[in-house]
Amino acid sequence: MVGATGERVIVSGLADEIAFRIQAAILDGEYPPGTHLQQDELCARFGVSRTPVREALRKLQATNLVDLVPNRGATVRVPSRKELVEVYALRAELEGFACQLAAPNVGPAALEELDRAQEEMERAMAQLDDGGLRAEDEPAFNSRVTVANVRFHGAIHGLADNARLGRTIEELQAYFPKDYVWRAIRDSPEGHVLSIDEHQQIRAALAAHKGGAARRAMTAHIEHAGRLLIAYLDHHRFWG
Repeated sequence: MVGATGERVIVSGLADEIAFRIQAAILDGEYPPGTHLQQDELCARFGVSRTPVREALRKLQATNLVDLVPNRGATVRVPSRKELVEVYALRAELEGFACQLAAPNVGPAALEELDRAQEEMERAMAQLDDGGLRAEDEPAFNSRVTVANVRFHGAIHGLADNARLGRTIEELQAYFPKDYVWRAIRDSPEGHVLSIDEHQQIRAALAAHKGGAARRAMTAHIEHAGRLLIAYLDHHRFWG
């Protein structure tokens, strides 16, 4: 399916695809903060009905890029630099704490789950080493590494056995689009260290049931991810 502007939209997962395209436009500055997103214009742009556009906007609201106000529609909002710094500071502490709680509960099955997730992450990251990533392959790559990363971290949160802590971490993780996080990691020479080496350090501490070491490794890992993302956004003048 092709919209009025010639943008190709994949019919499968239509709302997800539209959300990805709008998200990219917001993050690339095409729709600055405060822009009112007219549903009719979006329908014309992507050549679709209102239903998938409404669902796409709800998905973007969940990532804090859009405010939906009854009878007023959708308005672009972008988290401030200060908000993002605060989110990563909280994530670092809470995910480190979850890692410490998980350490005594790690057994062979848990290690196998971490290893399977990490193997998928390494296969995805190897795609970058094999000559880079074409623009059309970016959504699939982002989805693949996101699933692997969520699986790795989610296994640890499950082992922590603290449901409220897990829900809070999930809310913080959803605060900024993961696609842009991976774009920042791909752009950095430190991406391999973050996605591969640091995960291996976390896994080793958990396997040894060293809660303190696991906490420090996870805290440092999240802090590193935050620094990479903020530096990337600063470089691209994301906040103007």
